Amino acid sequence: MSRVPAIGLVNNARSERNRRGMADLEPVLRAHPEIVRFDFTGPGGLREIALDLGRLKPELIVINGGDGTVQGLLTELLEERPLDPVPPIAILPRGMANMTAADCGLRRRGPLALERLITVARRGLLDRVTVRRHVLRVAGLADGSVQRGMFLGAAGITDAIRLCKSRVHSLGFKGELAHLVTLTGLLWGLLRNRRPPGMLEGEPVAIRFEDGEVREGRQLLLLATTLDRLVLASRPFWNCFARPFRFTAIRHPPPGIVRRALSVLYGGDRRALPEDSYFSRGGERVELELEGEITIDGQFYRPEPGRPLVVTAPDRLRFVRL
Repeated sequence: MSRVPAIGLVNNARSERNRRGMADLEPVLRAHPEIVRFDFTGPGGLREIALDLGRLKPELIVINGGDGTVQGLLTELLEERPLDPVPPIAILPRGMANMTAADCGLRRRGPLALERLITVARRGLLDRVTVRRHVLRVAGLADGSVQRGMFLGAAGITDAIRLCKSRVHSLGFKGELAHLVTLTGLLWGLLRNRRPPGMLEGEPVAIRFEDGEVREGRQLLLLATTLDRLVLASRPFWNCFARPFRFTAIRHPPPGIVRRALSVLYGGDRRALPEDSYFSRGGERVELELEGEITIDGQFYRPEPGRPLVVTAPDRLRFVRL
């Protein structure tokens, strides 16, 4: 007889795919009483849910939502430590942005995906379908918090996200199509030297790695991530050599950014790019001195003035890729 493990389902009812209701998932939830559902209701809600998960001690956590919900729960699980170790995490991609799920989550978002996940868990086969990813830890934020996540971006990255949310989504484009439209529009603007007002102007940043390497100057964009693939299945990082996270910075102004775009996004581990302007490497710790906003998995934060952001990736979790 198959085992019936306890499963904690963290549900963001306000996410893009859930706000119209969860009628498609309800029959699966009713058929499996081992699933304990926790509804995410707003600010502070995820902390209580993390504590409830600590009392439940599930063998699997399912996150039903987008990147922001994943980021928020990872922060609570790893900073509060209600569970040690953290069980495997399965991400049901039902948010506006699902970059984390695309890399290390469930490939589908409907009831069949959830049913299949439960079957695998009951048969004790989760270890066969899990991948391991480090999780970023970001300290030095203006609100005094420490945040966890899978992707940090600054400068042009935050510009692109704001453009996507404010303009592209309003045109009806969603998901990866919205990312493609945003990227194409920005590259077209750079080609014609007609940037959106106030965007892609670069930002002064000082970058210091754990081994003493220092880079300073105005950057068009920078990112740190523990994911293998980002939006549009891109891999804008190279020379990383199995370090906990990948880091890329492109200097402003970027020479030949449009004609080099495919190489930046999809080239191999060693790319024919001018190293003084296109910089990428792996890291264990990096300090960033900058004044502008950053994004962690689509959520926006400001650095504490006069204090560097400290980015590390000390924890490695199991994610269900099914």
